[in-house]
Amino acid sequence: MEFLKNIALPQSAEHIQLLHLMLILVLFLFIPFISSIFGGTSLSLYFKRLGRKSGDDRYNKLSKEVMELVTINKGVGFIIGIVPLFTAILILSQLFQNSENSQLDYFGYTLILVAIALIFIYSYRYSLSFNRIFQAFGNQPSNDKEVQGDYLKFSGVSKRISDQAGTYGVVILFIALWLFSAGISAAMFGNQWLSGGLFAVLFHPVVILRLILLLIVAFMLAGGAVLFGFFYMNSEKYDSDGEYGKFVRSRIIKVVFTSAIFLPVILLINMFVVPGQLLSSAMFVYVILGLILLFFAYHFLYMLYTKFSSKFTALLFFTLLFLVLSIIINDQFVINNATEVSSAKLADKYEKMLAELKGENGPAELNGEEIYKIHCTACHRLDSKLVGPPHDEVVPKYFGKENQLIAFIRNPVKVNPDYPPMPNPGLKPREAKAVAEYILKRVKEDLDKNK
Repeated sequence: MEFLKNIALPQSAEHIQLLHLMLILVLFLFIPFISSIFGGTSLSLYFKRLGRKSGDDRYNKLSKEVMELVTINKGVGFIIGIVPLFTAILILSQLFQNSENSQLDYFGYTLILVAIALIFIYSYRYSLSFNRIFQAFGNQPSNDKEVQGDYLKFSGVSKRISDQAGTYGVVILFIALWLFSAGISAAMFGNQWLSGGLFAVLFHPVVILRLILLLIVAFMLAGGAVLFGFFYMNSEKYDSDGEYGKFVRSRIIKVVFTSAIFLPVILLINMFVVPGQLLSSAMFVYVILGLILLFFAYHFLYMLYTKFSSKFTALLFFTLLFLVLSIIINDQFVINNATEVSSAKLADKYEKMLAELKGENGPAELNGEEIYKIHCTACHRLDSKLVGPPHDEVVPKYFGKENQLIAFIRNPVKVNPDYPPMPNPGLKPREAKAVAEYILKRVKEDLDKNK
């Protein structure tokens, strides 16, 4: 998939921000759906085996109905499972076209494996329906031993195919989620941490942490979807106070609670592993929002356990969805911060290319000193503290790193706790470049004078 970077076109600063928003949208379609598929199929296989061991047909019924609920239908499943992921690959190829980061390969492998896994999983889903038909047929009285023998033979074959298809689908999808975790981790901070071959990346602690987070989300969302689908969307079919309704409630609530109990620790660890230069105040806001949503989810779970009401299943499910959205947005802030330098280069290249297409010799020269006086002198001085720190103290670390200074000017983050956060001056890429060049030049001159 790395070849997509070679055919990607430079984008303006506005288009780059739009790409980040589109990435949030497509990941919000892909992650909840594919997570629910994985969690739901795993639960279905687990309940089916419990039914085989215990002889309790309620487990077999629950196994089938869980699959019907989480997989929706084949057409929709393949569209939501494939199209958003492919779109995310195209977006990332635009955002990382100047980067040597190889996260697109991980997403490419994920795309292939997800397609294969969905084939097995939908085969498993439809085989469960055939098994129920065989079972209904086998319960009919018959004196024909040949007919009964055929039933036993085909029933046994169907069950073996069903189990194998489901197991293969879950295993392949697990590997796909692992590779997806590697791709997201590489997109977030691959330049800082992830290096080496495929094996080294897959077993990197950051990737393992991301995989654990996805697995927790998978079982939480699958359980929430089952409760919502059974007792809110199909309340006329499933009596929540009936024998089967109580059976489903007790099993699924345990699944959601067991998954959710580990999530706060994973969210906090995930925040602390982000490098300092990629942090921003908005990230902390969304982490806190995620923890608040998790608190509400615990509350709704408690209400479902103590005083069951179908409205709480809806509140729980949508709370979990918004919780996942907060995690996706939080990750997007990290990706945005990680691509600041690359985005500044792309925007500059875009303006030059646009000028060439218009037949201009090039963009007009901007006066960095004038822009600096208008936007910066209210808070900054070269050699003395004002609202912000003296440039002579903080700018030398950017010598030879002009693009990083440009990225900071366009999207400032709080660095020194002794000073207030710098407001975004709202400069265009070329304006920020002119200011950065002017500041670097003046600081060098000032330091040379004081030697």
